[in-house]
Amino acid sequence: MAALLSRLRRLDALVLLCGLALGLYIGRVLAEILPGSFSPWFLLLPVVLVPVGAVVVAVAGGRGIDLSPLLVLYAYVFWPLFDPRLALAVGFVAGIALLHCNLRGDRWHLPVLGDGILFLGSLALYAHTLAPTVLPADSGEFQLVSYVLGIAHPPGYPLYMLLAKLFTFLPVGDIAYRVNLFAAVTSAVTLVVLARAVRRATGSAAASWVAPAGLAVAPTFWAQSTTANIRSLTALFTALQVYTLIRYAEKKEPRHLLAFAVALGLGITHHSSLIPLILPYLVFLAVSDPTLVRRPRCWLRPLLAFVLSLGVLLYLPVRSWMGAPFDPQPIRNLSGFLEHVLALGFRGDMFYFVQVPVVSSRARVLLDIGVFQFGRPWLLLGVCSVIGLAVRQRRLLSLLGGVFLVNVVLAVTYRAPQTVEYLMPAYVAFAAIAAYGVWFVGHYLSSRRWHGLLLTAVWLAVVLCLPASLLLRNYSSFVQLSRDHSARQYAETVLEQAPPGARILSNWHQATPFWYLQHVEKLRPDVEVVYVYPEGAEPIAQTWLRRLQDSIRQRPTIVTNRYPEFNTVPANFRPLAGAWLVQESGVDRVAATVQPLSALFDQRIELLGCEIESSTLSPADSIVAHVYWRPAIKLERDYSFFVHVVDETGAVVGQGDTTHPAARYEVGQVLLDEYRIPLLPTIRPGCYRLIAGVYITLESGGWRRLTVEDGRDSILLDEVEVQPLDVAPVTRHALFRAADCRYTLAGVDYDHSLPGQLRIYLHWRVDSSLAEPWRVVLFSGEVTLAAAELPRLPASKYFTTAHDLPTGTENLALELQDLAGEKSSRWLGPWRIPLGRRVRLPAASPGDRYVSFGGEMVLLQAQYPHVWAGGPSLPTVMTFAGTRALTHDYTVSVSLQGEADSWQTQHDGTPALGAIPTLKWIRGIVIRDEHVLPLPPGASGNGLLRLTVYDASTMRPLSVLDERLARLGQGTQIDLGSLALH
Repeated sequence: MAALLSRLRRLDALVLLCGLALGLYIGRVLAEILPGSFSPWFLLLPVVLVPVGAVVVAVAGGRGIDLSPLLVLYAYVFWPLFDPRLALAVGFVAGIALLHCNLRGDRWHLPVLGDGILFLGSLALYAHTLAPTVLPADSGEFQLVSYVLGIAHPPGYPLYMLLAKLFTFLPVGDIAYRVNLFAAVTSAVTLVVLARAVRRATGSAAASWVAPAGLAVAPTFWAQSTTANIRSLTALFTALQVYTLIRYAEKKEPRHLLAFAVALGLGITHHSSLIPLILPYLVFLAVSDPTLVRRPRCWLRPLLAFVLSLGVLLYLPVRSWMGAPFDPQPIRNLSGFLEHVLALGFRGDMFYFVQVPVVSSRARVLLDIGVFQFGRPWLLLGVCSVIGLAVRQRRLLSLLGGVFLVNVVLAVTYRAPQTVEYLMPAYVAFAAIAAYGVWFVGHYLSSRRWHGLLLTAVWLAVVLCLPASLLLRNYSSFVQLSRDHSARQYAETVLEQAPPGARILSNWHQATPFWYLQHVEKLRPDVEVVYVYPEGAEPIAQTWLRRLQDSIRQRPTIVTNRYPEFNTVPANFRPLAGAWLVQESGVDRVAATVQPLSALFDQRIELLGCEIESSTLSPADSIVAHVYWRPAIKLERDYSFFVHVVDETGAVVGQGDTTHPAARYEVGQVLLDEYRIPLLPTIRPGCYRLIAGVYITLESGGWRRLTVEDGRDSILLDEVEVQPLDVAPVTRHALFRAADCRYTLAGVDYDHSLPGQLRIYLHWRVDSSLAEPWRVVLFSGEVTLAAAELPRLPASKYFTTAHDLPTGTENLALELQDLAGEKSSRWLGPWRIPLGRRVRLPAASPGDRYVSFGGEMVLLQAQYPHVWAGGPSLPTVMTFAGTRALTHDYTVSVSLQGEADSWQTQHDGTPALGAIPTLKWIRGIVIRDEHVLPLPPGASGNGLLRLTVYDASTMRPLSVLDERLARLGQGTQIDLGSLALH
């Protein structure tokens, strides 16, 4: 104790400032996270904690620990707003800087220890978020082919098959899970190799952590690390090739050149897309060792090793000759072998986009991909790094920049909707480039006389904040995906319910899970699964129609896709777990497991029963209902059926409608409709009624509902319970404004979809249980514009309210009041000190939109010229935000229709010019989606621009979740606005 007191008396000013920062920071954070309103006792926290902090600092300082990074804590101590997110970021920066100042990486064992921590940490993250079972599309194929040692689609991926086969012997999970685990291990090794490459290039242990940290949490790299795929192994070979070249350039040891040759050869056997990278590799070797070409003995052995490594490709013809269990394109000769290995069937897609306007647009998409992967600050860091490399390390720039540039050119000009994945080698190179910039700036700061070590530590900590923020943003999406069994559930249900000897006509997305379950788990081998692929120039819908017509004459048929062209087929399409069972004749009874109904509408149509998948859901979910009905008499016209979710007042908060060409149905024939009803984002938690009915469209306009005997125009199917959200809604204007009544304003969004009206969406969080009801009141100056009661929910739950105001309303502010309007809540500032009664909202921009499509995505903006005389095509740009990690492939359709339907044009496409399919979207991603509409000859006058988003397989459009638009007939497509053509 005496020694401690003596040490305290000798404290200098810096130590006192550090102790004060620690105490004040902890005191403020505790005051702001403790439940309840402001209490004067909160101000006593620093009085207690500052001396404690001083003691801790004194003890640590006496042990030679550098505590100067604690000064960073003052950034939040003096921050004028209440913001827990900033508190977390400041604490993270101070902690990382503290570690950097006191754990120097100059001891021999630290790099090895760091690599071990990096490997285990990344592997733990990927294993925690690993896809749980079989996956659709290519992933399902790899899970199947690895297990049966078959042959995948070109270029075959023999090395991947052999390595993944080893993982199928692990005693954990099902076979598909084990193949997914192979990707997690591969990516963890990639990060370690990348760290070593950066450490060799810069000599900095800190920079070697930054590169893998940025790459590890990039959405596409993370996604590929948790699913069966070949991209993760492509990234590993890219990292290995870069690392071995850097080692060779460092000491010119032949063994490193030999290792490079093996890595290059094996990489090429894995995927031929790595062949073009030989160009920057040769340039780097030429500038690193100009005499190499004159020393044949130095490169003959590597050349031999390279040729021998290509022997892995022999797996393909040998295994095909042996009769592999899965071999869609058997290899029987040399030309077939080369066709498969070099993927010559895709050669028409190489350099497909070479026109200047198209390349320019795709280059813009490339920038969007970079923001999606790393964020704008990291991209800016990469640009600065290129400048630093050009000044100090041109040889290294030729290697890393060359790999990046070659891969980018190939991906941008390649025609395929997976550009975001094809850039994996570029991601590896960019992460290394950015790490060099981190070292370059850190090296400059460390040379400063005034606290160079502290500045360097803070710089590195701030840079590491960027991947940390991406980790927090992306984590919930990958946790959601790790719990997704939809591919297995779909395939299992369809196979189990398929008639004996049935044939399933399937798209590629669904075909591979079917095949996996049949070949690996021996489920329903009597069912034939046929992949329907494009055949020449024939439209894909016509190909499906022809295949369907041929199949239904031979055996029971199930289709995974449904096109409008199928309406010409004289058969019934019965919903079957998301697919359709095609029957030439209907059935005359409902299964005993179906909840029975008895309702006869206008003595014409009888509702017989219904099935509801779940009666408890959240606003982010959809109600799935199956309704059985039959004609009581011969129907003379088309009829429409509806299933609505209504509240206690009868207001519709969710709806599904379908129209049948009912005149062709026979009397007594039982029919089945499937409804997937997403809920409005503003729906309040509580109990709701699910009703159903029938209506007709009148020739004079409008519609009329049919009634049952007692005069009702709908019947009750079930009651559903809506629970509050556990996560905050996606918002363009994220806020954190807490009130002492225990509500927090988490965000605000604006929508100008309706002329003359501004809709404001306010996103709220409940901080703790409420004792009394409150309402929100919106003001413009002193004028009250709108008010609404806020629901009382459990703590840590979220909800959204919507308020309609006149367009042009400015200076918006809101206030929380009790229902009588006699008492107002206070908004909290630092230390939870109550401030004013009103909080000002961010200003709305004229082009703001916030329209949810099926709860899957939100339209944020629609940009188009209101007057166009610029040529034969019309450019439009949509901006979307993903509201969750998506597992369906959606197509965005933009159409322009002239007055009186005099002309029409349309453009349908995968988002971001095909570069970022919705299957790659995660929560919070913002996508810029460009569409160019070709204008028909003679198109002029006013046109109406419309937007639709639909499932690329089922063709089912996503519902527009806005009750105002639905009342105007915009339930599945929205009118973006009108424009004039000259």
